Amino acid sequence: MAFCSQCGAELARDARFCGQCGAAVSGTTPGVTADPVAPPPRPNPVETQSFPSQPGARGGRGWLLPVLLVIAVLSIAYLLLAPARTPEPATRTDTPEGQATTAATEPGSDAAPTRTVSAASLDSSFVSDPQGAAARYAGPVRVSGTIATMVQPGPTPSLSMEGRTRFNYVIVNFPAGYRERLAPLAKGQVIIVACGGVRALGGTTILSDCRLD
Repeated sequence: MAFCSQCGAELARDARFCGQCGAAVSGTTPGVTADPVAPPPRPNPVETQSFPSQPGARGGRGWLLPVLLVIAVLSIAYLLLAPARTPEPATRTDTPEGQATTAATEPGSDAAPTRTVSAASLDSSFVSDPQGAAARYAGPVRVSGTIATMVQPGPTPSLSMEGRTRFNYVIVNFPAGYRERLAPLAKGQVIIVACGGVRALGGTTILSDCRLD
């Protein structure tokens, strides 16, 4: 319902002039409710096409599985192809010169010496740990070394071998009457002697009751 803006009279529907005062109808008066206007049509939503995610695009962690597989393969190959390490026999040791030796006889045993140790190694052992060396080399022992000096005078013939250095000697004592057996030997010659015992005296290693092996 509309009213005249000049006189306030009620206007007929679709009237162009007020029937009371004759004023032209230019619009509705305030407070008049206009017909609702339909909202404009909404555009149809554009359909978007989804694409599958690319391998390796999930947070940048696509490389993790291949790397783990490579590590696992390398580990298995190492375990299969690596040579097995066998422990050294308990009866085998290496001297400083690389000469292998066999086990010594038990202390106090009268059996023939079975250990072959270099004079340099023997001398080093008695210098670094005299008590331990005495226990380790108790009883008969076989010693190899280079002759440093020839037979010394005295009731029992003896000679010296090169010890832990060329300036340290290991004294080798032989029984009486053994001088002729030592005559063919020469300085610098490598010999092996079988001795009844070994001891240290004043920092010098001494072999006693020895014979050429």
